[in-house]
Amino acid sequence: MSENKSSSVDKVCQETDCAEKMAELTPEQKQLFKSFTYCPYCAEEMTLICNSCHEQLTSADFKFCPWCGSEFGD
Repeated sequence: MSENKSSSVDKVCQETDCAEKMAELTPEQKQLFKSFTYCPYCAEEMTLICNSCHEQLTSADFKFCPWCGSEFGD
């Protein structure tokens, strides 16, 4: 078995305009966004993604990305 790389789970909005707005936020504001269920800019449901491969995840409880095998840290 190969060694797994480390990654994290991010919560993002899939709308391009919202992603651009979120990129301008401070690190503290970005951390707050992780607790949101809906985007405060467009009201779309936020999506969980693997920070390594950027694939969508169905659960924040995963310990490993099912797409790239990265291990999620705490």
